[in-house]
Order: sequence, then structure tokens, then C-alpha cells
Amino acid sequence: MSNPYARQALGHHLGGPLGNERDDERDGGFGARYEPRAQAHAAAQSAPAASPSSSAGLNLRGGRDGAAFESFDALGADERQPGSKRGDRGGDGNGWRRWKMSAFDAPPPPPPAFEAEPEEPAPPPIDFAALDAMREGARKEGYAQGYTQGQTQGYGDGHREGYARGLETARQEAARLQELAGTFAGALRRIDDEVGQTLIALALDVARKLVHDTVAHNPAVLLPAVRELLANEPALSGAPCLLLNPDDIELVQTHLSGELEAAGWSVRADATVARGGCIASAASGELDATLATRWSRVVKALGRNDPWEAPDA
Repeated sequence: MSNPYARQALGHHLGGPLGNERDDERDGGFGARYEPRAQAHAAAQSAPAASPSSSAGLNLRGGRDGAAFESFDALGADERQPGSKRGDRGGDGNGWRRWKMSAFDAPPPPPPAFEAEPEEPAPPPIDFAALDAMREGARKEGYAQGYTQGQTQGYGDGHREGYARGLETARQEAARLQELAGTFAGALRRIDDEVGQTLIALALDVARKLVHDTVAHNPAVLLPAVRELLANEPALSGAPCLLLNPDDIELVQTHLSGELEAAGWSVRADATVARGGCIASAASGELDATLATRWSRVVKALGRNDPWEAPDA
């Protein structure tokens, strides 16, 4: 017992001082000073004809009567175990229980009351039909989105690919057309050349035919050529002579005899000279004014070399 005042009061009530704490620890909670009472109580229980007054004569070192036992029993009455009878002390073999003094401190607060957590409501039953409908709707929606996205992407890819292919095809066609245009230009130039040369040849043939026909039907066409020769070639000296076809001498002498005599020219027949032409010959040189020579000059100016042919050829 740690409180000295309580120890002193209890010892006074029991008729003697109590031991210290070391005695309590050595003697199992009660000191040796309680042994006389325990022994007296045991003797009273073992006596067969003992009267209540006989037990009252036992004292605990102070001459106290049996009222001390009753008082001590009253002190430990609150420690009886549930279901025990009066006098059934329990504890050790002597029927005594160690007295414990009540604490002087304030009683501890009661433990907090724990409120029971509300139970969670039971989950609603699963609607498998609704789940299937949601799954089907999600599938259709995903399919529609994928189809639209794929269609848009495919259209864009196809448009770009088609545009690239069309552009490449257009480039190839443009190159081919350019090549054809160049070829056509070359062909056109060749055609122009061929047509031009053909036209020139045709024109020369027509001119040749006309000259022959004109000379045959109008021999007087020779006279302008002779006058041009006399006017443009005055430098000939040394007895100049005009060579003519024998069929043209009479025509020239009839129309140009005065001009020839004034220039000092003479007329002589030469069968090698074709009709319609003439040759001016002198000691200083010779001028050829035959139809063949004049024809050659014309065709050379046209870039050709068509020979002069007689109409009978």
C-alpha cells in the first residue's frame, strides 16, 4: 500500500500498525501482522461447538474484539466475485482477498462511442440486355467512325495519288506532243522545201514550154534581147559580130540594120545558135545571149540546175 495515510488509518482500525511496502511484497500483499487474525479465524472454523461470542474474544495485538473481522470483511465486500456467497472470499487458502484502496484521481473518461458505419446499399442487378445494346451501339459507332475516317483518308490518298499520276501522264503527253510538234515542224519544212522545189520545177517547165512556144510563134521576141545587148555592151571592140540562127537573120536585118551599122556590128549566121537567141563575138571577148544560157542563169538564181531542153526533147 503506497499511501501512508491510508496504511495508518487501516492499522488503527485493525488495532495495530501495518507493515511497510517491502513486508507486503514479501508476504504476498499482507504483512505478517495479519497472521494472528488468519490463524484465529481458521481455529474458529475448526472448533465444533464454538459460539459467536468465543470468536469475539480473539484480538489482533490491540485487544480489539471480533468486530474488527466484520469491519475488515466489509472493506473487501466490494471485491466479491459475481455468484460468490458471503464468507466465500476466494483468493488464497485462508479465505482472504487483498484489499485495494480506491484511487483518489478523477475517473477516466469513458471510451468514445463508435458509431456503426451505414451499410452500403446493394448494387442494382446487372441488365445484360442493356449491356449488349450498349456494346452493339459502341461497335456500330466505332465502325461508322472508322468507315468515315477510312473513307476520308482513302479519298485524300486517292486524290493525291490520282493527281500525281495525272500530272505525270500530262507531262509525258506534253513531251510527246512537243516531240511531235518538232517532228511536224521538220516535216513541214521538208514539205515546204519539197513543195517549193516541186512548184519551182513546175514553173520552170511551164516557162520553158512558153518560151519555146513563143519563139516558135513570134520570132520577134528576139529583137528586145538584141537591143539590150547593143545598149549594155558597148565596150566590145575589134569588129564585133552578132551570131544568129539562120532563120533569124532576115528578121534582125529588117528591124535593126540601122542600129547595127551605127554601132559597127556585123551579122553572121550560126546554126549552133538556137532560134530566139544570139551571141555577140569580138576580138576583146564574147557575150552569150542564147536561150539556154539565159535559162541557166534563171534556174541558178532559184537554186536549181534544170537544163534547157528543146521542145522536141
